[in-house]
Amino acid sequence: MNDHYQEIRQLMRRIHRDGRGRGYGGLKILVLHILSDEPKNGAELMDAFDMMTHGHWRPSPGSIYPLLSKAVEENLIIKREDRRYELTPAGYEEINMFKTGVSDKPGTVEGILTDIDNNLSYLEDLCGDKLIPHKEMLEKIGLKINRINESVH
Repeated sequence: MNDHYQEIRQLMRRIHRDGRGRGYGGLKILVLHILSDEPKNGAELMDAFDMMTHGHWRPSPGSIYPLLSKAVEENLIIKREDRRYELTPAGYEEINMFKTGVSDKPGTVEGILTDIDNNLSYLEDLCGDKLIPHKEMLEKIGLKINRINESVH
């Protein structure tokens, strides 16, 4: 699921860069992408945005619920008995049309290093309590960075 959220974060950057993020269209595509992973209710969608943006943006109920109603009217999603929304075949077609030819994955060393730097900045901003469970992995990553750094000297 984290890979899927990374894909959606890249899509968010593309929508913002292309100027499509304003209004219903950009948010609609992002919601459809999130729902392509698994059905969610409105609150779960808002939580997903909050998590994907590392707390920098969380759409309001006034944005999400009218969007969901409109997407149901457009037959892009259905509202299930458990109050979760699920993509219809038309919803899958909508996101597949938007994704055609999209590749925002960093393909250069500079792009990869920029992504790493951005993620490290985020980790630096977290309080220590959130990182404690990941101490062993952080140490392993530190060792890899040291080996890479030594190879360029």
